[in-house]
Amino acid sequence: GQVRDWLTAFRFARRELRGGLGGFRIFLACLALGVAAIAGVGSLTSGIVAGLSADGRALLGGDLELRLTHREATPAERDWLAARGVVSEVAQMRAMARPVGGLPTLVELKAVDGLYPLYGAPVTTPAAPLSNLLAVHDGRHGAVIDDTLMIRLKLNIGDRINVGDGPFTVTGVLDKEPDRATESFSLGPRVMLSLDGLRTTGLLAPGSLVYYNYRLALAPGVATATVQKAANDTFPDAGWRIRDWRNGNPGLQQFIDRIGLFLVLIGLTALLVGGVGVGNAVKAYLDGKTATIATLKCVGAEGGFIFRVYLIQVMLLAACGIVLGLIAGAGLPPLILGLAGDVLPIAVKLGLYWKPLALAALYGVLIALAFALWPLARARDVAAAGLFRDLVAPTRAWPRTGYVLATALVFA
Repeated sequence: GQVRDWLTAFRFARRELRGGLGGFRIFLACLALGVAAIAGVGSLTSGIVAGLSADGRALLGGDLELRLTHREATPAERDWLAARGVVSEVAQMRAMARPVGGLPTLVELKAVDGLYPLYGAPVTTPAAPLSNLLAVHDGRHGAVIDDTLMIRLKLNIGDRINVGDGPFTVTGVLDKEPDRATESFSLGPRVMLSLDGLRTTGLLAPGSLVYYNYRLALAPGVATATVQKAANDTFPDAGWRIRDWRNGNPGLQQFIDRIGLFLVLIGLTALLVGGVGVGNAVKAYLDGKTATIATLKCVGAEGGFIFRVYLIQVMLLAACGIVLGLIAGAGLPPLILGLAGDVLPIAVKLGLYWKPLALAALYGVLIALAFALWPLARARDVAAAGLFRDLVAPTRAWPRTGYVLATALVFA
């Protein structure tokens, strides 16, 4: 039956492949490169999304964040939040920082309390508890700043910097900020102060654009959705924006998804261009097998058998190219992280993600089929006499309607 016919075709295909790859090196290279591009981009995107999910609490700074603009939370709101977990307050605004005798520059101010951060940990130089670095030193509050600001203003640790009306002592360099990735775009380098230090600057005047963020570490067993609904029901006019740790920065995740989709489309385009090489390689291979195919037909081989033999050969070789591409694509994220991992604002969770690998493999199979069906169908349908005549006078003919439709379906 059909199974026996396919097994016979498989034996013939395997026997012919013993003669070497011949012109299929380009075929393998085109498939492997295209599949590797799609698999690598998909794996890296999946690793970034997984990293966002795994470090969601540290990236947000809590299980929940409630943001108010222009005003602090009222005592009633603070008490309500404190009854549901540990609360940390963070105030953010833009201001001008000025070194002694220098020109002012725009900075992003971030004032934190003693509990910051509830999750994760900042990295500073020198390594010391953040509360110690931001405490009062010789009558001035401490400030921790980005290294870019240190370079721009030619500062050293121990120097004085003025923010608003308040003088501060630079006590350290902020190397890593755990919740920086979930914040909006920055217009300047970071300057981190204590909340008490911020109040000495005179910047908290009526009308100042200040964001007050209240990060909440919930008690065990308390659902974030329940607290979020209760907060809105209890204080319907509070005007706060509430974010869950699972979706700390929707814009960032959407950006990553879109970039990943864009890069996958680029990889697919490269794979389609490589498909031309696939089609040419299959055609050249079959042209070299014209005498063999004609001989098989002369001794009674049916067109369907010829089609199965060479389809199996093409798909076996395609499988080799796809496997090589998947191996290269799975190894691409560690390579990228090794070269440029410090540039990424979040930790990427490395691993084998089967969805992007399966998608890349599917694209590889479809491309191989799309560009191989046409020459295979022609070899199936041309009579033995026509194949012999092709040796001296090649002819052009369309395959059967079914193969044309199948090719169109695969492309679609």
